[in-house]
Amino acid sequence: MKPVKTKNLEWQPLGNVYLLFDKESKKSYTLDPISFLVWLQCDGTNTVEDLVDLFATNGNRDIVKNAIENILKELKEKNLIKCD
Repeated sequence: MKPVKTKNLEWQPLGNVYLLFDKESKKSYTLDPISFLVWLQCDGTNTVEDLVDLFATNGNRDIVKNAIENILKELKEKNLIKCD
């Protein structure tokens, strides 16, 4: 599975979160910093395992994989990504 963004959204940091804005639909989305970093990597070339490799350190691979899978699920539910 290689997650990919559904649209190119404008974004900006806003305090401790990131605000994503869709000019077409006028919808906005708020992401925490980790979810935002995962969303940035959803370019259709990275697999879930690639994302885990990117974020995992010092033997925390299982924890990171679980967190990334949950983040991807939330991003998909918000229609910010699709997973092929």
